[in-house]
Amino acid sequence: MSYPVTLFPNLLTSSAKSYAPAGITFWENEETILANMKEFAEGWFERRRVGTHAALETAKRISQAATPLDALREYQDWFSGAMARVLEDGLAFQQQFAKANARIASHLPQPEPPSFGAGDDRLSA
Repeated sequence: MSYPVTLFPNLLTSSAKSYAPAGITFWENEETILANMKEFAEGWFERRRVGTHAALETAKRISQAATPLDALREYQDWFSGAMARVLEDGLAFQQQFAKANARIASHLPQPEPPSFGAGDDRLSA
C-alpha cells in the first residue's frame, strides 16, 4: 500500500492550526505578565529611590540635631515613611496578584450554582 507524499504536509497543516490558538493565547498572556512585572518593578524601584533619599536627609538632620529628643523625632519620622513604603510594596504585590488571578480565573470553567429540589426543606443561615 502506498500513500501519496502530500498526506504528510496536510497532517502538519491541520495540527498547526489546532495548536495555533493556544500558542497565541500563551504569548498574549506572557506579554501581559511582562507588562505587569514592569509596572510592579518600576513602582518598587521608585519607592526604594524615595526611601534612600529620605534616609539621607534624615541622617543629615540627625547629625545636626540639638538634642537626643530631636534626633529621635527625626528617626521616628523616617521610620514612619519607611513603614508606609513597605505597606505600599505589599499593596502593589496584592494588586499584581489579583490581576494574575483574574486573568487565570477567566480561563477556568465556571462552576454551576447548586440546585435544590422543589421539596428541599433545608434552611440557609
